[in-house]
Amino acid sequence: MITKELLWRIRNELPMKLTIQRLGNFGPIAKQSDGYFRFQCPNCKELRATVNPSNNLAHCFCCKENYNNIDLMMIQGYDFLPAVGILEKWLMEYSRELGRRTPSSHSAGE
Repeated sequence: MITKELLWRIRNELPMKLTIQRLGNFGPIAKQSDGYFRFQCPNCKELRATVNPSNNLAHCFCCKENYNNIDLMMIQGYDFLPAVGILEKWLMEYSRELGRRTPSSHSAGE
């Protein structure tokens, strides 16, 4: 079931960089430069779509278009429901991986 919470988590918690990496050859050209993750804008084709790390949204500084993870999947030809399903799977995998890398909140003496 698609909930508002799931859509929020896909847009905000799943790093756009991970989505583009998972799309592989089907995704846009991307690079990390000057501390920002940038990719080729699907609209104008310039390498000026930059992900804002504070809100996980991309903005193209050339054509002024904005993108989120769901937008990227739909641009690649996915319909909304399959796109959300794939992104939900990636989010769960990412969350599990993140959980493995997060140190325990309990100290060794507890």
